[in-house]
Amino acid sequence: MIDRTPSRELQEHLWVFPMDYPIKLIGETCDELNNSVVEILVKHFPEFDETTLKFQPSRTGKYNSITAQLRFDELEQVHALYADLAACPYIKTAL
Repeated sequence: MIDRTPSRELQEHLWVFPMDYPIKLIGETCDELNNSVVEILVKHFPEFDETTLKFQPSRTGKYNSITAQLRFDELEQVHALYADLAACPYIKTAL
């Protein structure tokens, strides 16, 4: 079973808001992964432009990594986003 509990070892005391923050998501290659990621990002960042996402298939093509550059205004945004990402069954890892 995968532990989807967000880590609190994020050195949050060093963060200065607003900040640009890159996230990388990894999941099995499928349309549901891509659609879910876009839906979650737009929920938290209504102005998010999905054309800025970068997709990279694994060597075997079984997995896809998705990279997004996000602008966070407050710590609560980070926690809310990662909670939704952790709840998504198509996302295996969120970095």
